[in-house]
Amino acid sequence: LMAILTHIANEQGLDSQNYQCKGCGRNIGMIYGEAKVCSYDGGYYCYECHMDEDHVIPARVIYNWDLRKHRVARCTKLFLLQIEEEPLLNIDETNPTLYSVVEELEEIKVLRQQLQHLKGFLLTCKQPIADDIRRRIWPREYLWDDIHQYSLLDLIQTQSGQLAHHLKKIIGQCTKHVYKCDLCCQKGFICEFCNDPKIIYPFEVKTTFQCPKCKSVSHKSCKRDENCPKCARRQK
Repeated sequence: LMAILTHIANEQGLDSQNYQCKGCGRNIGMIYGEAKVCSYDGGYYCYECHMDEDHVIPARVIYNWDLRKHRVARCTKLFLLQIEEEPLLNIDETNPTLYSVVEELEEIKVLRQQLQHLKGFLLTCKQPIADDIRRRIWPREYLWDDIHQYSLLDLIQTQSGQLAHHLKKIIGQCTKHVYKCDLCCQKGFICEFCNDPKIIYPFEVKTTFQCPKCKSVSHKSCKRDENCPKCARRQK
């Protein structure tokens, strides 16, 4: 079942299973009783192995942003319940265009980028509040470790708005800490283009950008099409 987690299954016809239940092997179809299709694996099951239970199908979410519940076999239902909180789905690897189509998902990506930037400040801070924030993110550390990794539950909560609310609350606490912490506030940057003495931070994603090569931070309004000044200095 894990092998087809990100694949939308198609029905192959009862003859592909020799008219036998994929779960228990009993005869199904024709004179033997109704064959029920599992929307997750496309297989056919008897009435005991498929009791019309339903669940959100991971592949349908990733490729179609379909978060409706579809009918699945009992074994599939149990499997999906077991893995729905595991970060097994990588949007960037499976369907990166989903970000441009689903507004809520793009918002989550930006929030997780902010959180990832803030992580660098918090993991080197010894203040008690930093430990408290780390506890709040647990056990979903992947939310700031890999911004494209999701669990099925994360995607469900993305549509409902729960995940955005959770992340915004954590980000609000984190940014407040960085601005006030004597240690963290000193880890900011001066814009490489305008050299304005006002400190800026990479987690201020609406107004700043970070060079992917040298990690310097500058105002978005200053960048235009120019190359990174710090990278240019290093090349001389």
